Amino acid sequence: MDCREIVPHLDGYRTGEMLPTIRRSIADHLKECPACRKELEMLERLTKTAKHLSVPAPSRIAEQVRVATADRYSVTETDFGRVWIGFTPKGITLLRLSSEDADAFETHYQHRLGRRPVPGTAPDRYVEAVRMALEGRKPHSVPIVLDGLADFERIVLDHLARIPVGEVRPYAWLAREAGRPSAVRAVGTVMARNPVPFLLPCHRVVPSTGGVGNYGYGSQMKRELLEREGVAVKTLEAMAHSHIRFTGSRTTGIFCYPT
Repeated sequence: MDCREIVPHLDGYRTGEMLPTIRRSIADHLKECPACRKELEMLERLTKTAKHLSVPAPSRIAEQVRVATADRYSVTETDFGRVWIGFTPKGITLLRLSSEDADAFETHYQHRLGRRPVPGTAPDRYVEAVRMALEGRKPHSVPIVLDGLADFERIVLDHLARIPVGEVRPYAWLAREAGRPSAVRAVGTVMARNPVPFLLPCHRVVPSTGGVGNYGYGSQMKRELLEREGVAVKTLEAMAHSHIRFTGSRTTGIFCYPT
């Protein structure tokens, strides 16, 4: 072996991490080559010096990393009341309409997502999207984070997000779109546990029997949200009382849910 072959293997020779036959060849070469012996000595000195270069991490580094990567939240006032906005660098994680204080919201967030958030300032576009949704306008697109949800929940919420402003769909439709037409009750549970209401519009999902149905923040708020979006809620409820479920068109032959 010549010097060009030897030098790349000197550190392995130093640590003993090589086959015995190669080690013997390098040892024989080192006996005759002062330059390679000098290279090996330099590696040994560097190794000894490197041991003294390590320093302990700053005592507050763990806390600083935790704070920098923590889930955060802020609050905005709307005409429906106080809305808490939970978020991470990836997007919105949770919305909650509540008059509770910060400690109560942090506890609720930790219960839902398994992490306790810290106060922060939500990006303006997040706040504006929430306000637009509550005003009955189509909000601009913002990232929504659904970490920790089951696959079925994600699929249901993905289809939920596609229901246009000013329209409603029955729970059975959402179950069919999610690929589980018999899971109507399970869809109702997903709606009840929706972590990002208003932006993921569970208020646009109604019973197949007609009317507006239940809502986590009360049927009256559901009615008002739909009315703000342009849904003729009184007509929906009147048709339900008359046992009318669908409307049709004589020209197209198409019938659909009455929105």
